[in-house]
Amino acid sequence: MSRGLLGMALASMIPLGAAALDYPTRPGTAPNQITISCFRGLVDAVVWDRPNAVFVDDLVRIGYEYPQAYAIAQTVCRDEYGVNNPGYMTQRLQQLMATTPVTR
Repeated sequence: MSRGLLGMALASMIPLGAAALDYPTRPGTAPNQITISCFRGLVDAVVWDRPNAVFVDDLVRIGYEYPQAYAIAQTVCRDEYGVNNPGYMTQRLQQLMATTPVTR
């Protein structure tokens, strides 16, 4: 894996409300933290982009049903402005969470 891809993968794991970590949080240790983690593929274009399991699992853990959590994560990961822009990904997730109520 090239350094650029590794750096992009690490940069995309931005927790909300806590300092950024370079690894997913152990389950149960930070109940309000969400790890934004997307598979990007080999190009900067949005082609194969999809959310990684840790991202969807964190949304389910805070109260979203799986289909809703996947849709939110998919929207964040497939947004072309989020490519190489982790700050935008965090902002986009916060916007989606503010407009999408938790279902359970």
